[in-house]
Amino acid sequence: MIYSKLIIIVILIILFIIINNYFLNSQENYTGFKTPYFFDALKKNDILSKNNKDIVYCKTPNNCIKENYSYHFNSPEAVRFVKDKIKTSSLLNKNKISVPKYKLINIHEPIYSIMKNEPQIEYPVIVKPTNGTFGLDVHINIENDQELQNVLNELKNSRFNRFMMEEYIEGDVYRIFVFKNKIIDIVKREKPYVTGNDNCNLKTLIEKRNEKLIQKGLFPTKNLSSKYLSIQGVNMNSIIPTNKKIYISQVINMHNGAPIQRIDISKVPQINQKLFIEVGKALKINCYGLDYISKNISQPFNEDRNVILEVNGTPDTEIHSKLDNYGSTFFESIVNEIFLNKEKK
Repeated sequence: MIYSKLIIIVILIILFIIINNYFLNSQENYTGFKTPYFFDALKKNDILSKNNKDIVYCKTPNNCIKENYSYHFNSPEAVRFVKDKIKTSSLLNKNKISVPKYKLINIHEPIYSIMKNEPQIEYPVIVKPTNGTFGLDVHINIENDQELQNVLNELKNSRFNRFMMEEYIEGDVYRIFVFKNKIIDIVKREKPYVTGNDNCNLKTLIEKRNEKLIQKGLFPTKNLSSKYLSIQGVNMNSIIPTNKKIYISQVINMHNGAPIQRIDISKVPQINQKLFIEVGKALKINCYGLDYISKNISQPFNEDRNVILEVNGTPDTEIHSKLDNYGSTFFESIVNEIFLNKEKK
């Protein structure tokens, strides 16, 4: 009887490993390049695609290169590694790449234990899943024990089971897309806000803003912060004066309606660009989306408290094609890096 149970357990473990590895290779390692922009860029350069998978580029009839773009040019191990924010921050820290102070926490522990455990992190703090995406279950600018306790109570119903605490650093979040040691694009994300008109209350302004975002194919702001509104002296019924800007959330994520703006790469200091490339080298990853927090990306990172917030090994390309119909240019750069630059080497 005991042996039968052991055999069943072993079989279940083996099945779990097989399914987990299949999911990683077939989903997490997928490029996200399945978009008309990508195929337009291929056609422009006389590159053929077959079954949305195999791409063939022939400089001459007898000199062809074939690539399978259904993978992200990253190893499954690298993708799996960067999904764990604790491991990522730890490795970057060892490589002297600045990240926020962080630690793994047990949300069922008493507050005093969490706060005294090393490394000690002073308020304000952030609590978030170690492997979350899209800003889900991210709580920002927690300023005291009571606020932290409220967050921990809420997270007990979360679908995530591992959480980390980070120091809160003020600034905008920049998404840097890096492909094979080349910065392809940089997009700035700000805190979601509304602007008053001396007529509508805050609730109506938010509803109108969300409607416009949805009409443009963007995401509405759902993660609202009543605490942040209170700090600004308003609530949902407040009439906001004309041109007064009210920030409605501290979750800076495109999927939470954060305003986005393209940054001219040439205006980013070389010392910053080198930092973004060094991140990929440290993590042994070729294609990634890097989240960098800074009050001003045009200033050298070592002149202020600027840090690498997260690294995404399966970066969403959607944010890069939402601005000014930029998708065609963005994907043409990718195509050049895959094929044309390879031909020159």
